Amino acid sequence: MKVQVLSIKPAIAPNTHDVLLSVGTETQKIIFTTEVNRVGEHLLQTTRGDRSFSEFFKFNQRVAMNVTDLVVKCYNGESVNFPTDVGIFVTPETALSKQKPFENNSLADTESQQPAADREIRQRAIAILEKLPESVLDEAVKFLESLYVKVDRLQ
Repeated sequence: MKVQVLSIKPAIAPNTHDVLLSVGTETQKIIFTTEVNRVGEHLLQTTRGDRSFSEFFKFNQRVAMNVTDLVVKCYNGESVNFPTDVGIFVTPETALSKQKPFENNSLADTESQQPAADREIRQRAIAILEKLPESVLDEAVKFLESLYVKVDRLQ
């Protein structure tokens, strides 16, 4: 089923947006919340949908990320045209049938092929994360996950 964002409008509560989605022939209204926190010297902006959004798109993470990216654009004052196609919704059964089996050996092979510089950068990043206070770890992980998704799109 085709998924479209029909509209994104600021909600009554601060830093929230009402998002109207079309999934196939049905519409859904989702509330998104944006938080801005300081992590070290940097501001970290996180935007997420409500629990119903997370549950509904549990097996459609790319579609969920596309919706979230549009909300971020609106929050940051960028222009977005509506309706906007954000992907194809698949059932949990279809999503699971397309999953590739996880093989631990592939991780070991990848690790041994990494140049020493990559391992050093990775170790520095881990060291920085370990120094963060507990109160910001969740936000840091969400930020890193969003970077991973963006890098995945580039590849």
